[in-house]
Amino acid sequence: MGSTFDKMARLYRWLEYVAFQKDLERCRFALLPALEGCQRVLTIGEGDGRFVAELVRRYPTIEVDCLEGSAAMIARAKERLPGGTSATFYHVDALAWEYPADRYDAVVTCFFLDCFTASTLSGWLDRSRRTLRPSGLWAVAEFSDTQTGWRRWSHRLLLSVMYAFFRVMTRLEAGALPDWKGIFIEQGAIREQGGGLRGGLMEWSVWRWGRSEMTR
Repeated sequence: MGSTFDKMARLYRWLEYVAFQKDLERCRFALLPALEGCQRVLTIGEGDGRFVAELVRRYPTIEVDCLEGSAAMIARAKERLPGGTSATFYHVDALAWEYPADRYDAVVTCFFLDCFTASTLSGWLDRSRRTLRPSGLWAVAEFSDTQTGWRRWSHRLLLSVMYAFFRVMTRLEAGALPDWKGIFIEQGAIREQGGGLRGGLMEWSVWRWGRSEMTR
């Protein structure tokens, strides 16, 4: 399986730091306290492994499965794992993967939802969320477009430049940020906690579904 992100695997961290310093990393790591007590976690679109490396360093007994479409990203992620820890990586298309039902205490997506159109994202979320166990949580680190005034326009300008770059470099499906929060809410998810960075340009949040919503 090839991936358009393979050629960016070694440069991705530095591109991220040039654009945002460590704010994207801070946004990802803000999710970690919510995962305390989880036994089995699924990360989707793990990328170069900085999140999973910190996750298993902080919680060494946790079982982690990682879905990633880029073999080069997986190689980088495995290199980052602390000694004595492990994670299972699946080189798959996360949109097409057969998600096992009621398997995970938590699902984590870090700057993954923004890669898809709202239509694709809605259909995929409706299928994939059933992999959560009852009362399981979905942790999200993602860009946001909910500000008003001049800040909203500056954020939209930055996001438009980012999407133009990644569509050229990776043939990204999305051309603009989908309303991922609206899709979560439409499908019955409740936001339990969260916070923002960079004036709300990026945010972290934790969501849950009631059991009736998970099985409908």
